Amino acid sequence: MLGLVKPADWVLDVGCGTGRYFRADFAKERACRWIGIDIHPEISCNERLYLRARGDAMLMPFGDDSFDVVVCRWMIEHVADAAAALRQFARVLKPSGRVAIFTPNLLHYYGAAAKLTPHWFHLWFNRRIRGFDESDIFPTLYRANTCWRLGSLLAGAGFSQIDITLVEGAPSALEFNPLLYGAGRIYEALVTKFDCLSAFRMNLIAVASKARLNGL
Repeated sequence: MLGLVKPADWVLDVGCGTGRYFRADFAKERACRWIGIDIHPEISCNERLYLRARGDAMLMPFGDDSFDVVVCRWMIEHVADAAAALRQFARVLKPSGRVAIFTPNLLHYYGAAAKLTPHWFHLWFNRRIRGFDESDIFPTLYRANTCWRLGSLLAGAGFSQIDITLVEGAPSALEFNPLLYGAGRIYEALVTKFDCLSAFRMNLIAVASKARLNGL
């Protein structure tokens, strides 16, 4: 992220929410304009934004070629039509603008479990076991959550120079059970050490550029 955002950039944070998980001094350090959009009314509580808008990622209320960077963190997995959202990202980006997407990997046990379990279970598990606020728990659809699928959708939306990295994370969701947590740590060590298992790491990080017309 640090290398993606340049001084004076206009950055659109899609699905910004309340901003509680955003490093408040980041935009100031980069001297950029950080704009947020979210479909939920909680965006009104986000005081860390330069501007905010309530709206849908699949039909955003911004003009063409408005932003230098689009950031989408832990949101694309909740979108019903990921292809439409990515086309919107490309539309609002300036020529050669950059996009960064952070999202869970469906081939990881965390993503697979979230895909296969109903939303009521997500609500119960995240509230009772992990202590999350209900306003931070949304239905998960996982329409763009493998390396191949996300890359294909980005290319179809008009992006080039697509780079997708898979990274593992600590098994914090399993801390409620010592045996499961131990198994999660072993899994973490294996997929981190062996590149042949990289497809099963926890998170996808995709960075791409808006393709210039006629290659110019």
